[in-house]
Amino acid sequence: MARTRTNTLPRYLELNPHNRAYYYKNPAMPAKARLGKDEQEAVRLASQLNARYRIQCEQEAARLEASVDLGGVSFSDAFDPFVEKYIAHYSLKSSTAQLLRQRRRRLIDALGMIQVPMIDTQMLREAISTGSQFEQSKLKTLLLRFFRYAKSTGLYPSHLSNPVDDLFVDPLPHKIRQRMTIGQFNAIYSVAPQWLRWLMTLAFHLALRRVDLVNLRFDNVVGDRIISPIRKTDSQARDMEATSVDFPIHPDVRNVLMEARRSSLRVGRCPFIVHREPERRTRRAADALEGDRMEHPAQILPDYASKAFFQARDLAREHTHLFDGMSAREMPTLHEIRALSSHLYATAGYEVAAVQELMAHTDPDMTRAYQKGHARKVLRVEMLLPYRVPQCGDAVNERHAIYRVAVPQRAQEIFPEDFLRKNGLAV
Repeated sequence: MARTRTNTLPRYLELNPHNRAYYYKNPAMPAKARLGKDEQEAVRLASQLNARYRIQCEQEAARLEASVDLGGVSFSDAFDPFVEKYIAHYSLKSSTAQLLRQRRRRLIDALGMIQVPMIDTQMLREAISTGSQFEQSKLKTLLLRFFRYAKSTGLYPSHLSNPVDDLFVDPLPHKIRQRMTIGQFNAIYSVAPQWLRWLMTLAFHLALRRVDLVNLRFDNVVGDRIISPIRKTDSQARDMEATSVDFPIHPDVRNVLMEARRSSLRVGRCPFIVHREPERRTRRAADALEGDRMEHPAQILPDYASKAFFQARDLAREHTHLFDGMSAREMPTLHEIRALSSHLYATAGYEVAAVQELMAHTDPDMTRAYQKGHARKVLRVEMLLPYRVPQCGDAVNERHAIYRVAVPQRAQEIFPEDFLRKNGLAV
């Protein structure tokens, strides 16, 4: 027998005569939804669903109308100039601008021919879902800025909500990489080449990023201090008052400077503190010098520094047990020295605000994140109970007394007499 819908029921709500249950399905739903057997409750829910479906249809009609009224501007035509405008406005570094253009190509490949007013949240989700969790987050931020720009310039209807507001992004995975310990640092240091030892020492005491470490110059040494520029994008640095960090020179750092100065003369006066004497002149290095990506043949580039650190770390792993049980993804990287330094500064008693300025963080929570995971916090308790545990026979007597109170009056009716006598509960 077919399902029926009486005249009193809202649209899209039907009564199944077999099980006397109410089902609802509007054209936008992939399957029917069971609303139960209570007619009053089913009518109430169906009315609410109809109202939402009507709003959804009105929004779709508004998008279609806007796409016609606005001349049908495609996502590609609107998004491409927006990205270039964004890069120019924020004066992004070339590497950051390159990443932004890569994300632009990815989004244009997915949404390029769709008219901007017709784009909804589901389309955006499908466009970003193929990327990693981190990449999804970056794409969402970029899209959020674009649709704000589109609404303010009339490319997207101002009366419609931003489709990025409800865009779901997969949560970031838990941190897999393990924190570096002092023992692991010393093991890697012992097998590292001299220039890498310099870099590790500077990272240990100055807590600088990799790019800052390899770009430290002898010109940055002024008297008994080192002044390192903060190399961040302008959008990040805008939230910071300082443009450089001024460090006192630790005795370990002074020894590095002395060794590096002598080495610099041997390699043709390299201006960078961290450098190496190249074993041979490679075509790659020659191209980098010609393309102004390198200033001196003995210069260390960031990727080369990480590669050399990985090699020293793997060598230390073969000769020690400090990395046992750790997978390749759990092994500490060069950047973990920065986190270790932050933790040691906190252990030495420096406040979070001071370490935050040292690390050039715009948010103290970021500094705390670097300091987490190095050691379990010991909770010191200063409380004592004013009671003592009963000893020997007293404990037995007290236990029996408690049981006598807990046993109901009808215990003899519930338990056998020998059970009560055996457990000292007989009256």
